[in-house]
Amino acid sequence: MNSLARISCRKFFQDLIIRLQSTSATPVPSSDIRIPNRIERGPTDILKALESTLSRDNTAPHYKFHDDPYLTPQSNMQKRSFALAKESGRKTAMWVRQEHRDLFQHKVADPEIKAFIPPPIYTEESKVTEETLLYEISNGHVSNSIAIYDLLKGEINVPTKQALLELLCFYNNGECTNDELLETRWYAFNPKYSRKNTWINLPQIDTLFEFLKGQESKVASAAYTAMICGLAKHLSIEKAWYFYEECQKNNIPLSIEGYNAMILTIPLLNLGEDKSKSMVLDIYRTITTNGIAPNIHTFNAALSVATFIRSNRIALDFTRDILANIAKFELKSSLTTYCYLLRILKRFGDAGFSSFIKIMKSLKEETFTIQSEKDFDFFVIAMEMASRQFCNREAGEMVNELLLVGDNYKFINDNYREHTYYRMYLELILATEEIETFFNLYNKLVPHVTIPEPTTMSAILEALKLHPAETVIQYIPKLWSHIIMFGHLDREELLESILHLMSVHCKLEPDSSLNTQFAEMALTAWEYIQAQNVRRLQHVLISNTVAGSIIILMLRGNNFDKVIEIISLLVRSPHLIKNGLTITTEHINEIFQLCLAQTYVPAIFALLEYVTSHNLEGAGEMAKQLYKTVSLTPKQENILISLVGNDVLKLRLSDQS
Repeated sequence: MNSLARISCRKFFQDLIIRLQSTSATPVPSSDIRIPNRIERGPTDILKALESTLSRDNTAPHYKFHDDPYLTPQSNMQKRSFALAKESGRKTAMWVRQEHRDLFQHKVADPEIKAFIPPPIYTEESKVTEETLLYEISNGHVSNSIAIYDLLKGEINVPTKQALLELLCFYNNGECTNDELLETRWYAFNPKYSRKNTWINLPQIDTLFEFLKGQESKVASAAYTAMICGLAKHLSIEKAWYFYEECQKNNIPLSIEGYNAMILTIPLLNLGEDKSKSMVLDIYRTITTNGIAPNIHTFNAALSVATFIRSNRIALDFTRDILANIAKFELKSSLTTYCYLLRILKRFGDAGFSSFIKIMKSLKEETFTIQSEKDFDFFVIAMEMASRQFCNREAGEMVNELLLVGDNYKFINDNYREHTYYRMYLELILATEEIETFFNLYNKLVPHVTIPEPTTMSAILEALKLHPAETVIQYIPKLWSHIIMFGHLDREELLESILHLMSVHCKLEPDSSLNTQFAEMALTAWEYIQAQNVRRLQHVLISNTVAGSIIILMLRGNNFDKVIEIISLLVRSPHLIKNGLTITTEHINEIFQLCLAQTYVPAIFALLEYVTSHNLEGAGEMAKQLYKTVSLTPKQENILISLVGNDVLKLRLSDQS
């Protein structure tokens, strides 16, 4: 051991000498040394670096939920309730801090953290200054800013008045959204873009604007820009154009934001294709005359006009001109630009595929910044085109890969968009790939990334009908558990489809162990229906095919007692099957044959009672076959006679003779 240590030590020193000799042979000039510039780091950069070393765990829920299978919400409703309940606690804490501010006067941090301090309430006795007003304006507190402005009786300087006017025009009839309430914003209802005028004429706005527009040209220009942008944002279109024409008449130039806002209002005027295009060109000329440089939002606004032009030829020519202008001014396109381009490409069906692919290739591996509200529509529109218009797997994967680059996922900014995006993505993979490939993706996304809608689940079940039984059987248990987990048992079309797969498409051998499992699934469905009937005043109606499939599956699993209970209930309460229908003849015949094969006479009697009570055909034939196949006791013969009449007795005498 000692000799081995000496050899290792000698080898180490030899290597060290060789390195020192090579270093001394090629000295590095001191002039080549460069001290790198200091890299600014944010407060969360270390967390982002750590995050980049981790891969996604597809079996783990979102961080806001409990990572426990018994506590993790498993349906869309449960997720929403869980997230909003947690945020409700945060709102309650904010309310307590606001209503009982006297309890929160102690300092809990040094330096002081503004979020811990109760927001102030301004009254007639409050001592406020212009700095107080500027602080409230910078934080977007509309009501507080108005209160302070009224207390100061308008005695503030011009820049502060301009800042207040911009705040009131931007929010007008609302307040700044609270960035802390993420879940409220995530689950907020997201209707289609409204065209309703929501502008409210606040007296403070009128006072500020009348004062500012009478000042020097630069101040008046900023005041008109604020008013026009606010009016356009809140869809007071006529008033916006009135002020714009007033600017034109008095030679008051707007900032580029004002002209962009005016272009965005053009489609809402419903003036026709040629007039809309000419109005955009008029605003272009005004911008050029005033020596103002357009930005990408200028041409995005023009593209929005192009999407409303009905003629495909005119819209395409106009779009080409806009793209040429973007290149001329060397502007970088935003996601809104591509969003409008995709809307125009949607008109051309499959002919727009090559252009779609070019757009996606040009965006590959790119990370975007949020520049306007329309940016959030890009990925949903792109996936919709890839899935429903082109039905092309390559196109869909290009969209999905782009979404996962960097922090691009921030453009899926609410529950509605996320749900829509993944619904179309799953439908695309289902339509274009083998069923095994689809379920590999399904297992990664469901349930922790997305929960399929009933329509998507229905499409999956319909697709399984095209595959052989041995393939379908391996997916039925997972889909059944998800139907229960996601609260879809009350969806009759889903229940009917999956019961059809189990009872008809995947008809098993009598000795298969899966018959018992399928029978338990059918029993679960029946018990759920009965439980719903107990809770509601009106009965939950089922289709005749659902009722027949449930009975057949339970018979195959040898659950005869439950079958008798179900059939007897249907005899007493025929209204449970909707539209006044009865179990189909095919189902009745199969139920009879299964009971006859097991010689389970009580179930056959229950079936005969159902057939005769509904005046269905076949009761006599079933009675005849039962009599010939099974040795009945005298008591059973009397029951049979009471069900179908004396025909059975005559049959017995004729056979004896």
